[in-house]
Amino acid sequence: MVKYTPNYNLGKPEGTDMYSVLPQNANMDIIDTTLKGLDTKVTGLLADVVWQEAELLNGWESYGVGYEPKFAVDNHNNLIMKGAIKNGVTTKGTVLFILPENMRPIVYRIFLTSCNNQSTNPYEYKAIELAIAPNGTVTLGSTILYHQFLGLENISIKL
Repeated sequence: MVKYTPNYNLGKPEGTDMYSVLPQNANMDIIDTTLKGLDTKVTGLLADVVWQEAELLNGWESYGVGYEPKFAVDNHNNLIMKGAIKNGVTTKGTVLFILPENMRPIVYRIFLTSCNNQSTNPYEYKAIELAIAPNGTVTLGSTILYHQFLGLENISIKL
């Protein structure tokens, strides 16, 4: 008597059963279709995101090669950022850049990141606040002491 697997209902003949190749072929079709569907999903989730460079405002500029300020939406619909910027206006409310309409949160979001003075003596980090508004503006949520380096790494929000 044929038994069936619990997940995909594949036929499993007993050792004493007469066996036909037709159920085996049906099982192979089920396995092939299921694996292809999973492969397609995994490939989609692992696909590279398309990064866009931020158009910086108010005197801010890229920190340098390898630190270009960029943002993207990943395959889980999260806005993600990377890079670092320097040398701009440091007062609270200063707009750093504006996100495109398809990458804006529906509510006001606040994040902590860091800035530092890039000095050899003493080298200091300070926590700072960044804000992202529903209109797409990315602003300084607080006045910052150091404009030599402002990190954008690890900023991520669900859209």
